[in-house]
Amino acid sequence: MEKTDILIDQKGVSQPFTEEQQSVLKAMDKWVEAVTTTDPETVAKLYAKDAVFWGTVSPFMRTTPEGIKNYFKHFMGFRNLNAIYYKPMVRVYGDIAINSGYYTFFYNKDDKMISSPARYTFVYRKDGDGEWYIIDHHSSAVP
Repeated sequence: MEKTDILIDQKGVSQPFTEEQQSVLKAMDKWVEAVTTTDPETVAKLYAKDAVFWGTVSPFMRTTPEGIKNYFKHFMGFRNLNAIYYKPMVRVYGDIAINSGYYTFFYNKDDKMISSPARYTFVYRKDGDGEWYIIDHHSSAVP
């Protein structure tokens, strides 16, 4: 099974994702792809205009599209940036969805591959266009 087909909790119990939960995971896939292969403007467009964002490598909360874009200008500057996410816990409440789990970012620093595991929570709102937009995103390094 692919990671988008099952939900694994901390005890290893699995259950299938609903179609709506899978659509949230597709939004997460889109975010990972944008962060690792495109530009800060593309990433910022995945966030709602009123989004709140706590980034992993910054002590500051971002509350504007420009602030979010500026964060990713810095973050996406890491060489050979890549990411995986795992153990997603997706809950959908009408036009609001919450995806909490873990992700690990990989990048090259001083010719060494660095891994940076973190915890995340994304809150999405489905807009009239049927797309999920991030309205709240909190990420912190795993202690």
